[in-house]
Amino acid sequence: MIVRNRQRGTVLGEAIEVAESAAQKVKGLLGRDCLLDGQGLLFKKCSSLHTFFMSFPIDIIFLNKDRKVLKVSQNVKPFHLVAAPLRAYYALELPATAVSKSQTKAGDNLSFEFEEDLQDFAA
Repeated sequence: MIVRNRQRGTVLGEAIEVAESAAQKVKGLLGRDCLLDGQGLLFKKCSSLHTFFMSFPIDIIFLNKDRKVLKVSQNVKPFHLVAAPLRAYYALELPATAVSKSQTKAGDNLSFEFEEDLQDFAA
């Protein structure tokens, strides 16, 4: 899936995976050595994210159901917990430089492309 920032005309990732199953949500990015530019992981109905047992920092973006950015946490180091804001529906984990490169800020609107793959996910 491709995630774009509609306000800024930037791309946050071209190879975003979707954590749909319980197992995928629990595993998250554990076991990976890094996230390359363009990669990421999208969660639905997420009240918090953690970087426990990870070996690299990440950026985290929380969005509401309309894909409006509610909160941005940059360069979250391993062994941290990040709470989602009220009304958060999606959480997007990205490489630690993705937010600054895309200039994404709270209030921006993101788009998900190839949504035919996410019909059940977006409901």
